Amino acid sequence: MADKRRMSLSFSMSQPEQKAAWDRLSAIRPGRRMDAVCRMINGYMEQRELLESIRNILREELTGVSVSKNHTQPKEAGDVGADVLGFLRALQEGDEIT
Repeated sequence: MADKRRMSLSFSMSQPEQKAAWDRLSAIRPGRRMDAVCRMINGYMEQRELLESIRNILREELTGVSVSKNHTQPKEAGDVGADVLGFLRALQEGDEIT
C-alpha cells in the first residue's frame, strides 16, 4: 500500500488571489499538476528561508555599524566624478577595467 495523503482545496473566484491561483493551476496539464504544486510550494518556502538567512546575515554584519548623514551640497546636473569618466573612457577605448 502506498503512503499517500490527500488534501482537498476549493478556490473562491471572488477572491483575486485565489482566482489567480486557480487560473495558474488550471493551465497546467492534468497529470502534471501535483508536481507543479509541489515545485511551487517548495520553491516558495526555499525562497523565504533564503531571504530570512540573508536578512539575518545583514543584521549580524551591520551590528555596531553607525551611519551618519553627510550634509554636503548636492551635485549639479551634469557633474560627473573622475572615476565615472575613467570607466566610460575605458569602455569606449576597449581597455580592461581594473
